[in-house]
Amino acid sequence: MEAKGAWIGAVRDGRERSGPARVFERLRRLILDGEYGPNERLIEEQLAERLGVSRTPVRQALTMLQSEGLVEIAPNRGAVVCSFGVEEVWDIYDLRAILEGHAARRAADKIEAGELARLRELAEEMEGLCDREFAGREEEIQLLVALNNEFHGIIITASRNQRLGRLVRRTVELPLVFKAFFWYGPHERLVSNHYHRQLLSALENGDAERAEIVMREHVYEGRDFVIKALKEDQKSEAR
Repeated sequence: MEAKGAWIGAVRDGRERSGPARVFERLRRLILDGEYGPNERLIEEQLAERLGVSRTPVRQALTMLQSEGLVEIAPNRGAVVCSFGVEEVWDIYDLRAILEGHAARRAADKIEAGELARLRELAEEMEGLCDREFAGREEEIQLLVALNNEFHGIIITASRNQRLGRLVRRTVELPLVFKAFFWYGPHERLVSNHYHRQLLSALENGDAERAEIVMREHVYEGRDFVIKALKEDQKSEAR
């Protein structure tokens, strides 16, 4: 237990960043930036050589990437980058629209003042990201995804339905969310922020029907954009 506690302490103060966590961050960036494409094999020896480390932290980093959903590790094949086809994206977002729409409807009657206050803060933070400086695009996207996930998570929690929350978590593919925000430009962010404000307004007014409609529209808007961007990516890869 003491050894485990010491390791957790190292994680918290950042000392582990020279090991698997640092390799994890570098590999994660390479995948999200498209250096390694969907279904591409990730060979430990080659990765270790590229990153200038041994195979052990690479193996540990791949396991961490698997838990995040960016990588699949299959017997006799090893690690490969996860992929999302158009039909799969369509199905994922359809489920999200139904589940999160229902969550928003329930939340309109059950959400508490503290939760509404936090939603206002999150909406303001997301709107203000364009005025902040970041070390790089990935840092900005990581924060944006975290804020967005918290915003949606509060609404799901406010539905007071734990089973619904578990279903949503299984449906929302984190790597797809990251990829979507990497594709997002200023216009798409404005649209997303607009939907967040409309959701907040509906929840503040206890308008269950409006909350469900806005949430569904928000998710479908994201779906249409992601599918369009995915098709464009596939065309460019085929050239």
